[in-house]
Amino acid sequence: MKLSKLFTRLIEHGITADPRSKKEIEKLLKKQKDKQKKLSKKEQELFDEERLWNPYSDTRICYGTGDEEIKSIIVGIDVETPEFLLVDRLKKNGTKIDAVMAHHPSGRGLADLDKVMAMQIDLLAQHGIPENRGDTLMGPRMEKIWRSIHSNNMFRAQRAAQLLDIPFFSCHTPADNHVYQFVEKKICAKKYDDLGEILNALLDIPEYKSYAKLGNPPIIANGSKSGRPGKVVATEFTGGTNGPEEYIEEQARAGVGTIITMHVTDKSLEKAKEHHVNFIQCSHIASDNIGLNLILDKIEKEEKGLKVLEFSGFERVKRK
Repeated sequence: MKLSKLFTRLIEHGITADPRSKKEIEKLLKKQKDKQKKLSKKEQELFDEERLWNPYSDTRICYGTGDEEIKSIIVGIDVETPEFLLVDRLKKNGTKIDAVMAHHPSGRGLADLDKVMAMQIDLLAQHGIPENRGDTLMGPRMEKIWRSIHSNNMFRAQRAAQLLDIPFFSCHTPADNHVYQFVEKKICAKKYDDLGEILNALLDIPEYKSYAKLGNPPIIANGSKSGRPGKVVATEFTGGTNGPEEYIEEQARAGVGTIITMHVTDKSLEKAKEHHVNFIQCSHIASDNIGLNLILDKIEKEEKGLKVLEFSGFERVKRK
């Protein structure tokens, strides 16, 4: 499989698992095409043409032409220069590695992380939060994330990949879409008497069980094991990174009783306590593992000869 085909399939699978409809995503892509036509010549030079077909600004090929033949990839959650040095060492010792696949964004994908966050407005609308309120609250949060990232040294890993000539790409939101759908259907769609039952259900999932054994289990960040869950949602599993803390209040107003999330900030925890919303914090990295495993199941079904190696927090779990 060519690198370009592998990457395209990841995007296509991400769209299939997206909380939004395919029609909504096509509409967003069309807006980008219309926007490009109206740009000045100077603006055209800076326009990111990937936005014309790839709706996930945090997911892209960081280094590689796309023509590379990929038979073996090594997959990790966070990939920086130390990981590339490890890959280089493994290759020199005879391990066949054709490309590195990271989960968390790097390079231009990290620079554009804020641009994928607007999908949370559509996701929350499905749980009863009016789009106008979601939109108003999300704008300042996206600006804050952009300003925060703007000062980062974002291209170190990309440069390491170039110097070592190792094809490198990320798969962030497409994988997160998969774990969102998985947790919504496998956990949130069921009825529970208390939060303890939800914790037990989460621990039946191999990735959470594995990380629990390592001391990183799902925990109740707000609430108690005997507490009643009410309506359970997984609204913080996809969409780049955490939305604004005000979303907690909005979900409480919409009837949400328990939020299952990857990570809890101090401010969001304060809001949860203020509005009596239960918080179950799953292991962030275990959650990322689930999303990657689900999307890799699809890729390996299509490309049966692809070999997947593990490092940097990723453990391969195959499902039928």
